[in-house]
Amino acid sequence: MTTPLFDVVAMTEHWMHAHPDTVACRVERRRHAETLTYGRLDELITLAATRLARAGVTAGTRAAVLVPPGRELVAVILALLRLRAVPVLIDPGLGARAIGACLDQAAPGAFIAVPRAHLARVVLGWARDSVHTTVTLATSTLWFARTHHRSEPALKPEAGDPALIVFTSGSTGPPKGVPYRHRHLAGQTGLLAHVGAFEPGATLYSTFLPFAVAAPSMGCAAVIPQLDLRHPERTDPAAMARSITAHGVRALFAAPALLDRLARHCLRHGLVLHGVETVLTAGAPLPFPVLRRAQRCLPAHAGVRSVYGATECLLVSMADAADLTATAEATARGAGTCLGGVLPGNRVRVIRITDEPIPRWSDDLLAPPGTVGEITVAGPAVGDPYLARPYDSALARIDDHGEPVHRMGDLGRQDEQGRLWFAGRKSERVRTAGGELYTDHVEPVADAVPGVRRSALVGVGPPGDQHPVLCVECEPGTSRRERRETVERVRALGGITHVLAHPGFPMDVRHASKICRPLLARWAAGKLGREER
Repeated sequence: MTTPLFDVVAMTEHWMHAHPDTVACRVERRRHAETLTYGRLDELITLAATRLARAGVTAGTRAAVLVPPGRELVAVILALLRLRAVPVLIDPGLGARAIGACLDQAAPGAFIAVPRAHLARVVLGWARDSVHTTVTLATSTLWFARTHHRSEPALKPEAGDPALIVFTSGSTGPPKGVPYRHRHLAGQTGLLAHVGAFEPGATLYSTFLPFAVAAPSMGCAAVIPQLDLRHPERTDPAAMARSITAHGVRALFAAPALLDRLARHCLRHGLVLHGVETVLTAGAPLPFPVLRRAQRCLPAHAGVRSVYGATECLLVSMADAADLTATAEATARGAGTCLGGVLPGNRVRVIRITDEPIPRWSDDLLAPPGTVGEITVAGPAVGDPYLARPYDSALARIDDHGEPVHRMGDLGRQDEQGRLWFAGRKSERVRTAGGELYTDHVEPVADAVPGVRRSALVGVGPPGDQHPVLCVECEPGTSRRERRETVERVRALGGITHVLAHPGFPMDVRHASKICRPLLARWAAGKLGREER
């Protein structure tokens, strides 16, 4: 009998029964890596499912999970799916206020967490009115003592059943809960097959936890790295390189900022990651200079692919190294960044820019072909409306005769070949008296200037009368004189009058690839105010 693609537990159990001695995942610890075979993972899931069922977790129970990345987290998530409960996945690296907001939205019936998270829930009142079941991961033996007891067979989900709840990064506002049904997981699984990293027998090193959890269900060994949960961009690149080499990693997933950090480390120490065949990056467009640095520390046959998507619809399009190389010159002239071809099953349309809700679809919404507008997506992986946030859902969704269309909040266009191009976030466009400027039409031009590590366009003043300011972060180790010269070279490009050197961009603590532009805009406003005085 064929296993439905949306039945993640059944897909994982296929590998457990067919290859019990094969490595399912490796968990990086401070001093060593812990290896779990499929047989051992089966034991852990069984033990976790038994304990959770005895605690009162049943089919349909929303269960919040606050557990650091590791074997415990993998076992708990798959155990909940086996029980047909609904995992509510919350990033432990979020601040207390954001975690509380997530729990208020999800209203979970069960709370599964490490002791300090339970203490915080009691002290801060998280989900006080909804939680009726609590389970503590107090010691390493709680889930992982050997047992011969089998829990009840996994319940078979229906395509429309709730599967899990995930939260957006919160980089453009408070985190928003996105409910996924099992049919959405089927859509994601089908799209993952097109990116080329999830091949049976491969070892995947992923800094994106959902990919690490999904990998064993597809026959891949997942390496779960030690990450700085509060500051993922500070993850040690030396440790990453050692782990990738030691475990024979064939596929690597990292956000562009972290990939750049790893590439710079490898180039500085003359390292080549010989075993890597595929690199996936997402979370932000992949800048061409980062691509070039990454290629220099990879074997010649390795493929680098930039995947575009969002929490609400994880995989939308993909650009490979050939796409990015062929379009690099246009990007450096201000055409935006190529996001590649739309993945099969997705329908991408570009609509005119508006900040207002759009209840129903009409072809009158479409932007003229080739012009910049807001990117929308309809397809099999588009999740349900946000939890308990009707206004945000109204802003993000359009009803197209019963089919949900998700507004990405990103600006872009499609070219004659059907490729998608990124112009910037809609909320980050600079609205001057003379028209609008888009971040990705300006920043790549400045980034191509020697001495510039990265740049950020921000607006100072009220929308409609903003002054554009281009902030420039220079390459590490440059002197004050070199920074002044770099700023002058950027200013000489024309177009932006105010160019300011910044010592180091503030990054969003919830998203390692995204600059905290509101904070940068306030800094720029202060600098301009002092200069005018």
